[in-house]
Amino acid sequence: MLNKHVFVALIPVIACGLLLSSCGTTSQNQSQPDYKSTKTMVLDILQTDEAKKTMETMMKDESFQKNLIMNPETVRTTLIQSIAKPDNPHIKKAFKDPKFTSTLAKSMKDENKKLLKELMKDPEYQQMMLSILKDPDYEKSLLDLMKTSAYRKQTMQIMKDSLESPMFQAEMLKIMMKAQEDMMNPQSLNEGTKGKKKEKKKKSSGGE
Repeated sequence: MLNKHVFVALIPVIACGLLLSSCGTTSQNQSQPDYKSTKTMVLDILQTDEAKKTMETMMKDESFQKNLIMNPETVRTTLIQSIAKPDNPHIKKAFKDPKFTSTLAKSMKDENKKLLKELMKDPEYQQMMLSILKDPDYEKSLLDLMKTSAYRKQTMQIMKDSLESPMFQAEMLKIMMKAQEDMMNPQSLNEGTKGKKKEKKKKSSGGE
């Protein structure tokens, strides 16, 4: 089924074709009608049953549909070129729509994930990231960011989401059960404590 917008865009073309065909029977010596008269005539023609049937037949024709369908590569190139123009008013308006940006982000999620994984394996990218992380200005900016209320609010939201996550809850339950088992078994707890004391003693004697 063709897009409604494509159908609407075709109406002037189809109407002109119908108009030309209807004018073929008129006298050639007749003066050319002005824009208003032509527009009225076209609208009148489009309201006729014959015009509606003609358009319906054309829209059902497979060869006609194939000519209307754009090449995927052409669509992709056109989209990229449009997005690449920051002054494009339609793109600006689209990116202000939360629904559009959300859909776009979801559609690009897998591609971005794949790209990031490939970059993480790239030695040049790794070196660049290390240089950025070691940069004093970046460190200062990061610390300043962490002090802001917006960052703290976001961090609290992440912690809240993590606590509500079934996977996180299962992991926490596992840790708590392990701690409870250790408390119920004093022998293993004492052995662990003795092991820590011995390790600490070795370190202190080695330091001397």
